[in-house]
Amino acid sequence: MHKTLYIDIDEEITSIIDRVRKSAANEIIVIAPKRALLLQSLVNLKLLKKEVGRRKKKLMIVTQDKIGKKLIEKAGILVQGKMDSDLEDYPDETEYQARKKEVVIDDEELTKELAEEELKIGSDQYFDEPLPVPKVEKEAEGTSENIGKITFGEVKEKTAAGKGAGGAGKSIARQPKEKKTKDRFVKVSDIVAGPGATIVAGPGATIVAGPGTRSKKVSRVQKDSFQKVAAKSIPKTGFSQKPEKFGRELQRKTEKFFGFPASEKISQAGAFRRGKEEKIIKTSRVAGKTARYLLVFTITFFLLASFAAAYFFLPRATIAVYLKSQEKTVSASIEANIGTNSVDESQNIVPAVLEQIIKEKTEEIEASGRKSGGGKATGSVVIYNEFSSDSQPLVATTRLETSDGKIFRITKGVIVPGMTKVGTETKPGAIEVTVEADKPGETYNIDPTTFKIPGFASGPKYDKFYAKSAKTMTGGAEGESPIVTSQDVSKAKEKLMVEAKKEAAEELKNSLPKERKFFEDAITTELVEAVPSASVGTQTEKFSYTIKVKAITLSFSENGVKEIMKNSLTQEGESINRVDFENPLNYLLSESDPGKKFIKFEAKTDLNLAGGVDMENFKKGALGKNAAELESLIKSYPLIQKADINFWPFFVTRVPMNEKRVKIEIK
Repeated sequence: MHKTLYIDIDEEITSIIDRVRKSAANEIIVIAPKRALLLQSLVNLKLLKKEVGRRKKKLMIVTQDKIGKKLIEKAGILVQGKMDSDLEDYPDETEYQARKKEVVIDDEELTKELAEEELKIGSDQYFDEPLPVPKVEKEAEGTSENIGKITFGEVKEKTAAGKGAGGAGKSIARQPKEKKTKDRFVKVSDIVAGPGATIVAGPGATIVAGPGTRSKKVSRVQKDSFQKVAAKSIPKTGFSQKPEKFGRELQRKTEKFFGFPASEKISQAGAFRRGKEEKIIKTSRVAGKTARYLLVFTITFFLLASFAAAYFFLPRATIAVYLKSQEKTVSASIEANIGTNSVDESQNIVPAVLEQIIKEKTEEIEASGRKSGGGKATGSVVIYNEFSSDSQPLVATTRLETSDGKIFRITKGVIVPGMTKVGTETKPGAIEVTVEADKPGETYNIDPTTFKIPGFASGPKYDKFYAKSAKTMTGGAEGESPIVTSQDVSKAKEKLMVEAKKEAAEELKNSLPKERKFFEDAITTELVEAVPSASVGTQTEKFSYTIKVKAITLSFSENGVKEIMKNSLTQEGESINRVDFENPLNYLLSESDPGKKFIKFEAKTDLNLAGGVDMENFKKGALGKNAAELESLIKSYPLIQKADINFWPFFVTRVPMNEKRVKIEIK
């Protein structure tokens, strides 16, 4: 009959051996997952093999862990890669021995190494079951002097002979018996030796517990282990060595067996596991409490720091002071000059800027003159040159002939430009000229038409030079006809100059900022160009007149004027805290000379003044005061009508002592 044990990946060797002990089957199959704790240590495998062999059982391990397989084979244990049908019936004795030979290691050095490692793994009965309680224990129970004593080996009686050199019959102090638990054995790891514990070697070796020792039930495995250490520590010749040397040798071997000094508290595997769990729970509780305490401390510190910062660095106060005001008329003589860049309060000079604008205006004028004998029709035509790229001059009175034989003459000489090439296109040269009918009469008031130049009739230019009119010819009449007079031209010029100046002033107002001022009377105009469409004596009912003028003036900033007026009040001995320019300023031009780049004028207005309060002293007197105290301070200033105070942050109730954190606003 066989027993299959499925182990967990983190199951310890002690738990596996306990399960082997509890199994009544003589054939054990252990199913181990990859990276199981059992497969991580050759020592664990050797311990398991020893325990199974001691109980005359057969062992096989099934695993797919490649590295674990090598360790299992190295430990001399049968290993299988998977749990197949072959494992349903455990191999009989002959097959078991044959398969066991398959994992026997022939390498002498490796075999020797395994033998040496095996010697390091405690005693042969390391995981043996506990022995029955000695009779002496039972006899000692109930007596106060024997409480806490456990005796290993043969104990006949407590006599002084027990102190002999052989060390036989040595006794060991123990704690009162504990209640039985499910575990039938106690490992060496469950013994905790207190400070001052003493180990005395010899048959029937005794462990005397020092103060603070915590002891539990001790099985035969501890007794045998201690005896084994003691036996190896005592030479055959007895206590021939010096006590000091023997003690050091015994202590060294004991420490080698346990893995750490015997004089210190030794926490073995079982207690370590339980202690580890308790430690994790305690650590998590302590960590949680520490985190909560740290969070509370951080929040408290932050709040205190915030309140401290708010108290020392954030408090501010704004005091709005409303002063009693009075009206006063103020005037000043001021000069605006382009030679200065800033306000000169001592000389009452403000900076000036030269403003220029060019304005063009055209208007149609009726001719007022009369001429007997009828009038000749006039108009305009465009002459074209498609002959060559060379220009062609034409003298005044050059004839242009319509298709029905009517003759018109150009009024002044012109030069017709030659042809030009724009990309792949060739354009003829063209020029516009004024023409007049050769004879008076209404018959020459013709509609738009095409003209030829009779002077080119005998050559190749005749077909390449021509003229076209776009409008109807006008002015042809019988009897008296209207003509342009010199008075018509001069009146048109004078009228257009006035209108251009007004339009220039309006355009300046729209283009300049609101705070910049200028005088319309100071605008001067310069004639740039004046062109009438008809000269004096021309027979026409109407003619157009085009004029182009340049308007020039100086502008200045009204803010500079206000600064000079405020300064004039101070020079008069006025104590001013606030000046309100609620009423507009009135200006009166006294001198204008744009050519010299300056103008002089008078500025006058009615001001609302509030003064007579030393604000520096008021500010110093307000430091550290609350609202009630500020009210008393305000009453001591008769020129202060009222004051509003605003504290920040909300919890501040007094004006800060730092002047930089107090702001005074004059209303």
